[in-house]
Amino acid sequence: YNVAAPLNKVGHVYDIAAGDAATLMMVCNILQDGDTILLHDGVYDLGETVLTTISASHVVVKGESMTGTIIKNAPDAKIEGISTTATILNTGSDNIFENLTLQNALDYYKANNGRAVCLQDKGTHTACYSVRMLSYQDTYYSNKPGQECWFDDCEIHGTVDFICGSGSVYFYNTLLYCEKRASSGGGSDCITANNSQTATADKGYVFDRCTIQSECP
Repeated sequence: YNVAAPLNKVGHVYDIAAGDAATLMMVCNILQDGDTILLHDGVYDLGETVLTTISASHVVVKGESMTGTIIKNAPDAKIEGISTTATILNTGSDNIFENLTLQNALDYYKANNGRAVCLQDKGTHTACYSVRMLSYQDTYYSNKPGQECWFDDCEIHGTVDFICGSGSVYFYNTLLYCEKRASSGGGSDCITANNSQTATADKGYVFDRCTIQSECP
């Protein structure tokens, strides 16, 4: 890891310099249960790196602001896939994401296709507060039957099945933003593709006091 500054950890809190993507990736790899990552406004550009994993539990990833703190990757469209492109892969339980943007910048319009996940969630009791997710297809992927997750004051952008997967996920006061389907504009979008499992008592997706905005006619 070619980090920009010495690792700064006080107690259970990592304070990462603005835009220092290398330190962010390193810290995700060494997190212990109960740790917190503080991120300052800036773009944490992971390049083509995919599936940066948080496997510890009771972790908080907290940015300075929803639109100013941006974690992004840009996978090659040749590897597109719902399980292969995620910006962040969460496998821990009781983890919180707050005040930040996750962006998967796979070139969807150039490829005219591309499952590009911002958060692949294989944990449970994940909570997102003031989190914006920017992508097109499969933006948020709840990938653990039986999981329970919560979104509050968030934004999720996409075109095709951009909220998809299993589990029980409650979306409160969240903006669902339908991006244009093609670079030339127009088209039609599909917001969700739920795969709830009765065997694990999944409740599916609940949208409460949410708003839909669309660039599609």
